[in-house]
Amino acid sequence: MALKLSSIKNLFIVEDDEKETEKEQKKNIDSKETIKAPTGTTSKPDSKISWKSSTSHTTSETVDTNNSSASSNTSSTGQYNQKIFDSLTKAIFDSDLPGEDYLEFMQALKSMKDLPLEENIKMKTALATLSTRGLTVQKIVESADYYMKILENEKKKFYTALDGQKKGNVESKRKEISDIEAQNKAKAEQIKKLTNEISANTLKAEGLNKEISKVEGKIKSTENNFVFTYNKVANKITADVEKIKIL
Repeated sequence: MALKLSSIKNLFIVEDDEKETEKEQKKNIDSKETIKAPTGTTSKPDSKISWKSSTSHTTSETVDTNNSSASSNTSSTGQYNQKIFDSLTKAIFDSDLPGEDYLEFMQALKSMKDLPLEENIKMKTALATLSTRGLTVQKIVESADYYMKILENEKKKFYTALDGQKKGNVESKRKEISDIEAQNKAKAEQIKKLTNEISANTLKAEGLNKEISKVEGKIKSTENNFVFTYNKVANKITADVEKIKIL
């Protein structure tokens, strides 16, 4: 018996969480918010990764890896994501095995949810009913393992896409940061070199100023000596001339 997609979805919704799921769906519709990853991070216009199920009609998911700090602050337990849930259950629906198996067994069990019976009794009853159509415990276990492999395949494809996004976006930004740090280091070395040159030039200028002061002192001293000696000789000549004029 082939199950509808809606029936398969209902198999994986915990009864206590159904109302909470409805609230989450309404919240997503009202706010038009797209949750991009199982971790619960919201997306930004850029840096998106498309993850598609193995089926051709599966909805796509996007994951934001642009802001690493936001990701690190997000709870590691994540939160329920309706689009991811739809994609995973769609993959199971498209891979539904013919005949009675795990899915039909769980559907029969779920239809007995309102009966005041222990779960073990419900399981035995569902198995007894479906066994008339060829269902066995072994077939249930084998088919459940088959559907787990379907989910694992979806998981692998998701992380393949996620790794591609990291390499194409996160790693490129890390490379950019590394280049910036290398430039800063080179500029810091240049600044250090220029600072040392400025210090050396300052010391050299101070030495030259001292030398100028010494030279200027010597020049002034020589000038003073010249003036003093000049006046001596000139005054002697002037005095002699005055004496000669009165002869």
